[in-house]
Amino acid sequence: MTSCPECSPTHQLDHRKEWIMNVVDDVMNSLSRKLSFPALERVVQRIAISALLGGFRATGLIRSVPVTEDSHVHQRTKVIAEEAENRGWNVKMLSFLGHDSNLFFVEGAGKNDVFEGLPGLDPAETMTKADDKEWAKQLLNSIGAPTPEGHAFTNVSKALAYGTKLEFPVVVKPRTGSLSAHTTVNIRSAEELERAILVAKHVSRSFIVEQYVPGNLYRATTVGTSLAAVGRRDPPYIVGDGARTVGELITAREAEQKELLVALGYKPEEVPGLPRNHMQKDPADILPLGERVAVTWKINLSYGATVTDVTDSVHPDNIELFEGIAKAVKLPSIGIDFLAPDISVSYKEQRCGIIELNSLPSIDLHHPPIVIGKFQNVAARLLDHVYGSKLTESRT
Repeated sequence: MTSCPECSPTHQLDHRKEWIMNVVDDVMNSLSRKLSFPALERVVQRIAISALLGGFRATGLIRSVPVTEDSHVHQRTKVIAEEAENRGWNVKMLSFLGHDSNLFFVEGAGKNDVFEGLPGLDPAETMTKADDKEWAKQLLNSIGAPTPEGHAFTNVSKALAYGTKLEFPVVVKPRTGSLSAHTTVNIRSAEELERAILVAKHVSRSFIVEQYVPGNLYRATTVGTSLAAVGRRDPPYIVGDGARTVGELITAREAEQKELLVALGYKPEEVPGLPRNHMQKDPADILPLGERVAVTWKINLSYGATVTDVTDSVHPDNIELFEGIAKAVKLPSIGIDFLAPDISVSYKEQRCGIIELNSLPSIDLHHPPIVIGKFQNVAARLLDHVYGSKLTESRT
């Protein structure tokens, strides 16, 4: 299969599958509204998951396997498994007919409830719309949280008219999804807008058109109704030393990127090179001393992005904002993507906006080897929240 430049290099989407799933979600949402039965999706999900787990367990088609450093599971679950092991517990994955899944349970914690990806997220009972960017925008507006003006569309003509009226620059992104896949930012013309819409529609029938908010991208992660950690997520940069060329600096940056991704379980041959076509710099030019240039705008680990801990710098108003969102969403843990010039300044005093909520946050962003700076033990906080244990000391 040809690599799609609009997808994450390490997570290539099946475009047809993503589009079909988006259509199904739209239909289910429409039925829920028309039948005045908002729990319809949760009921269907509960029946399906309960039947799957119950039936497969009864027939022996499901087996549990330990989660280890070599397991092919997301790093967010691996940091949970590492913290659980420090407590004398074991995280095990449910394997279906020999195939890995995203369903797990903690053995030794007093209860063996199955969870999806992170403890407390019960696949048979928890249905959240937090990952629906339109639903999230409506929720944020309802509680007075800052979010860019925007709406979801399926019709290209209506979206073009709205985006032009909204005034440029704007952003277009699929209504669901992550890792900046098929997202276009800083759109400054009707022609760019139309192309961005077509890019989003490759994977999603529904898409969002919204205002572009400049600033740093912060990931705030909550556990229960408390803020657990905040990291500033930066795109990959090269910094001139007055001697090496742009091409040589990118090659050196790629070596750092590969080292991190290999530490996260990728094979060296699976690590993509950094994009060369996003920069308005000649690879043969020598970059002046101290000049800092972003290789790409995409803030994604697979592109060489970094995460720096800023938890201790968060303004009290911003802490209150994030915790208010957690209370409204009511999930064990959520990830909040917040754009602002400075996290140490109140959201009330700067142009800023929450652009996305994540019901299954990558808590590993706050753990080694990813995070730069202080280590916030979000895994310990989440295990404490779900299983009622005492907080273990952070490892150094």
